[in-house]
Amino acid sequence: MQVNSRYYDDVLRQDMQRRGYAGCYFMRPEDDTVDIDKDNTDGSATFYRDDRFQLVKEECGQFKHLFEKESENCQLPEDAAVSLPNLIDSSRVYIFTLLRCLKTKSRVAVGNIHTSFDFFTKMDLTTLEIAFAINGLVEFAGGVGTPHILCGDFNQEPHHPGYQLLHDGSLNKTMTTYLRDFKSGENGKVPSLVDVFPSCFKHNSRNLKSAYEAIVGHDVPFSNFEDSSAFFNIPKRDKLSKVVQALFDGTPTHPKVRKTDPEAYGSEKYVSALDYVWYSSDSLHCEAVLKMIDEDLILPLHACPNAVFPSDHLPIKAKFAFLKSSGSREPELHSAL
Repeated sequence: MQVNSRYYDDVLRQDMQRRGYAGCYFMRPEDDTVDIDKDNTDGSATFYRDDRFQLVKEECGQFKHLFEKESENCQLPEDAAVSLPNLIDSSRVYIFTLLRCLKTKSRVAVGNIHTSFDFFTKMDLTTLEIAFAINGLVEFAGGVGTPHILCGDFNQEPHHPGYQLLHDGSLNKTMTTYLRDFKSGENGKVPSLVDVFPSCFKHNSRNLKSAYEAIVGHDVPFSNFEDSSAFFNIPKRDKLSKVVQALFDGTPTHPKVRKTDPEAYGSEKYVSALDYVWYSSDSLHCEAVLKMIDEDLILPLHACPNAVFPSDHLPIKAKFAFLKSSGSREPELHSAL
């Protein structure tokens, strides 16, 4: 979850401890060179029941540092090398936790991420963060055979490249063209990260699935419901060229965007799915998901946050069970998480 740093220290951690949960927290630094004001800085938090799980290890960090490390191993074109610091300038963070179930002795790795948004002005950066997150989680877990869950605020809708990458394992031609077209429309001399890190826009997590898609056939209709009238004057750069739009129209597996986008449709509200739970379906079984609240319950309150719903993001939840290999074609349920 994404949470204010002061609120985590003063309220949430103690309250969750009383309920039997231990937590891991990592603050999102806005600038490494200055003192951080906890009242105005958020971070990510992962909680687990300490009577059911033992923390084996954790890893917290910034995506920017992962990108910088990767760039050291790349032969970058001259134009990319010059512009790289700006292209990968991200203050977003991740938390990886490896937990051991005290009941079954099985391990599960959980990745909690919050990727860049900037009203979709850095689509290639957000997609790269997502790719690094799933690959980093698998490596942290010790390999694809360890059960793993990747969740959080992905800041991309189901028709965007990061979702497609997770769903299919690599960017398809549509999304690759989209990211290149997206960047060239901004400035023909600015390279897309798809060309700077061409081998990074894929993952090797076997049978990765979205929990909601697995249970109800599609992701939540929305997980973000906010008044975005203040952003009317900020260009929302996820628009498509005619060529890429034609590719999208011929790709029925990707839902069309909801017509509540403030810039595109003149609505005061931005309503979209941005949060997901992805899991390794060959080692975990998704038993259930939490139904999203009806939109009619929010409309009288205009948007979120409000007195009833304290965040512009709404809760999602999934219940999993470990799978164990039985020697048969179909794996057997082992134990619920």
